[in-house]
Formats: sequence, C-alpha cells, structure tokens
Amino acid sequence: MKELGSYSQYLELIAVIIGVVKYREFKNYQLKYVLYFLIYVVINEFLTGISYPVFGVPNYALYNVYVLLHFCFFIAWYHSLLESELRKKLLKVFFFFYLVFWSFESFYLDNFTGEDVTLSFTLGVLFLIVAVGFYFMEMLTREVVLHITQSPYFWISFGILVYCVTYLPFYLTLSFINRENPIILNVTLFLINCIQYCCFSIAFIQANRNRMEHKS
Repeated sequence: MKELGSYSQYLELIAVIIGVVKYREFKNYQLKYVLYFLIYVVINEFLTGISYPVFGVPNYALYNVYVLLHFCFFIAWYHSLLESELRKKLLKVFFFFYLVFWSFESFYLDNFTGEDVTLSFTLGVLFLIVAVGFYFMEMLTREVVLHITQSPYFWISFGILVYCVTYLPFYLTLSFINRENPIILNVTLFLINCIQYCCFSIAFIQANRNRMEHKS
C-alpha cells in the first residue's frame, strides 16, 4: 500500500511536464507560478522519499515546511488574482495569521522535526477553501463564466477545492482517531491526488495566451 502512495509523484511529474511543454502560452501570466510551485513539490517529494532510507533522517521537517509553503503560496496566489480590495485584505490577514500559527505549532509545541503539523494543515485547508470560494465568486461576475471550462484558473481552483474538501475529513479522522491503520488514508490520498493533478494538467493544456486572464 505504501507503493500506491508513491505513485502520486508520477502524477505531479506528468502535470509538470505538461506545464513545461505549454509554458510559452502562460509565461506572462499568474498561472506560471503554479508551475514553479509544482516543480518544488516534485523535488520535495523526491527528497522526502530518500531522507530516511538514504540519510536516516525522518522527513517530518521537509513535510512541515511543505505544508507552510503550500498554503502560503496559494493564499498569496489567490490574493494576486482577486479584484475586491476587501477580499484581498482578508487573504492578507489569513496569510500572516497562518505564518504565526504554523510557527507556534512547529516550534513552541515542538512538532517541527517529530510530528506532522496537523493543526496548521487543518487551518490552511480552511483558509484555502475560503480563498477558492472568493475567486469563484468573482469568476461569476466576469465574461469568463460563459466558457468557464476553458479557463486554466477554473481547473486549478477546482482541483484544489476537491482536494481540500474531500481529504480533510479523512486526514483529521486518521490523525486523531486511528493512527495505526494508514491504508484508508493512503488510498484516499492517491485518488484525491489523481483528481487534483488531472485538473492541474487540464489547466496547463487549456492555457492559451489569446484568452488568458491575470497577467503577471
């Protein structure tokens, strides 16, 4: 079952390859930062995979840094996409509050190198769901809604929303109730990652400089 979880890395890599191939279509748009982040994710997955077998070092620190960067990146990314000043201010508050909260859990509660930052993950998911909701609300007021499935930003947002809404209940249940049986979590995570990275791949495929939004 551990091997099943490792296949997520291939899904990430496929999305990155598609993004690199299509890069010229969105190199001047905010979508390019998602590709940059995915490249980091692939590298981080590789490092976490070899940290213990090769160096004998647990991968908690690498994972916990990933949690921080993942949620901070996407909160900041949606901040750059939104037009409403009120929503942008709320996301800015989310960003700095999350930094403080993650630091508190990681260092004050001493979870950085010995445990997953479960509370920070949960808070980040909730903040990110709100950020995606804000973006969808603004999409409904623009002409792009008439051909929404052609928008790369829709597919990125849809993939993130599916991941957050479906994975969080399983993550919390198995983190606090049943730590001894990770099989269900591994299967669920793999299936959710399939959906998320398929959405990311579709986003890059749909990228077309002639109809892209959000210049960088």
